[in-house]
Amino acid sequence: MAYPYRIRALTLHLSRGLLENEGVVEDKMYRLLEARDLVESGLGIEVDSVRVTLPNTGDTEFFEILEVVARVKPEEVLVSMGNIGSSSSRLKEAVGEAVSSNLYIGILLEEPTWDASRRISKLIHDIAEEDLGSTTRVGVNVLGEPIYTPYYPLSYSPGDRVSLTASLTYPNYLREAYQKGGVKGLGEAVENAGLTALKALGEATKSLEAGLGGVDLSVAPWMEESSLGLAEAVAGVRMPRPGFAMGVRVVNEVLESVASKIGLAVGFNELQLPVAEDLKLKARVSEGEITARDLARLSGVCLAGLDLVVVPGDVDGVAGLILEVAAYSRAKGRVLGVRVIPVEGAQPGDAVTLPRFGETPVIPI
Repeated sequence: MAYPYRIRALTLHLSRGLLENEGVVEDKMYRLLEARDLVESGLGIEVDSVRVTLPNTGDTEFFEILEVVARVKPEEVLVSMGNIGSSSSRLKEAVGEAVSSNLYIGILLEEPTWDASRRISKLIHDIAEEDLGSTTRVGVNVLGEPIYTPYYPLSYSPGDRVSLTASLTYPNYLREAYQKGGVKGLGEAVENAGLTALKALGEATKSLEAGLGGVDLSVAPWMEESSLGLAEAVAGVRMPRPGFAMGVRVVNEVLESVASKIGLAVGFNELQLPVAEDLKLKARVSEGEITARDLARLSGVCLAGLDLVVVPGDVDGVAGLILEVAAYSRAKGRVLGVRVIPVEGAQPGDAVTLPRFGETPVIPI
């Protein structure tokens, strides 16, 4: 059977106890690759990526574990070091070591203050100056509460057990379902894909000795698979025209309803609009009608309304955007993320090339 969607990620969340044994960590990573192959051959559904997320650790332990992970990690496996608090005395060192080792990391904004957000903004600017692509592996969790999700870079492992979660790549499938059957058709499509993802998790856990975590039903794009295309179809208007936000909200209400129905839903379960991952969204941004603050405002109705956005270098401007999204996060009472790529000397209308994501337009703050 050929599926009209894909498993975006199989993410293995490790327990703290495993981190004490280098051989076990390495074995889990290779067994995850075997589990992916089992899913693809057994169910006939494509898996885009396999990931391993570590539990949060103390400052000293962090660097010891990072060294082990960087040494044993297979090239095909993406790894997140979990989260680190914005007040950590070794924040700059920890984030720098993680991204330079090609690992992901989330920063928890512990207090939504200008001092904290400027510190994070300055760190992101420093990383961008060193290597622009490394900024794509750093996310800011503006609510400061870790979230159990397969999505990077905010993914975190509770650390009490080994578990497996999954996410989906299915925007075009959902758009077609909506165009044929309206909101009801959209809901049925989300449920069908979610149940397939749960089936894939069940298959994968057989060889992993891992618990069944759950599926994050979020609608995430990948180039031609456009989340914006779905949102515009439901809204009936092009972004950023008035009424677009209601289209986003309708999609999210469907996701919330299905997440409650299937039971094993984890993470965000919302529409995602990361600029660098969505060709249609790149085109809208290139039209010059959208600012980073416009996208930040969408955080009120969607996940990470400010994600993979390239802006001109401006420490205070990026710090302000972090606080802007933090305000929506507090109002929603839900985790939101910020992933911004500041480019010194760039102007709105320019374009930069990001590793994996290709040419991405620069927009004003």
